[in-house]
Amino acid sequence: MPKEIEFKLCFPQQFITQIKQLPLLKTFSITNPVQQNLYSIYYDTPDFILKKERIALRLRRTGERWTQTIKSGGAIHDGLHQHHEFEYPIPDGRLDFSQLSDQKLRYFFSDQKIRQSLQPIFATDFDRSVYLLEPTKGFKLEFCIDEGHIIAKQLNADIAEPICELELELKSGNITQLLQFSETLQRDCPCQLIPENRNKAMRGYALLLQKPDPEHQNGE
Repeated sequence: MPKEIEFKLCFPQQFITQIKQLPLLKTFSITNPVQQNLYSIYYDTPDFILKKERIALRLRRTGERWTQTIKSGGAIHDGLHQHHEFEYPIPDGRLDFSQLSDQKLRYFFSDQKIRQSLQPIFATDFDRSVYLLEPTKGFKLEFCIDEGHIIAKQLNADIAEPICELELELKSGNITQLLQFSETLQRDCPCQLIPENRNKAMRGYALLLQKPDPEHQNGE
């Protein structure tokens, strides 16, 4: 079963340029960095069945390409995220469960009532700088710098929360190496890096379900 293992760290936005200039990015990079704009739409039912089942479902647009991702289960501890992840391209930007290989998730999404109730609930729109690093032989990670926003609709108005974080995704090697790299990064970084125990889906739900601003309630 595919598993995503990544370390999430947030930092003050004013340090983003300095982080992109960290010497370790040049020292350990094995490809040229890639710049992407990622726009993702997250789906759930009106009563949040997916949230209750600890399932995150999104469609992500990168350039002209759409990808469907489903994450489930796993654990989060001190910024280290481990989830089961199922991802595949889709041609037309519409939900498609025909390519899903996991039997439990296939059974879950075979429920027509759930599938017909799925609707967009919030979105993320951010720029990502991607560096593929190999600090030691056999240990590779994707070093991503994300800057943008989470966007939800509340009382017919859009509300947003900034995204400014690092994602260190393990590509080969082990978790111990990933944690050791994060410690090196903390020492070299010009600012404090704070472990983030909420992924973008969790932050989106929190934004969506927060108590509305009284000014919006009064129509001001």
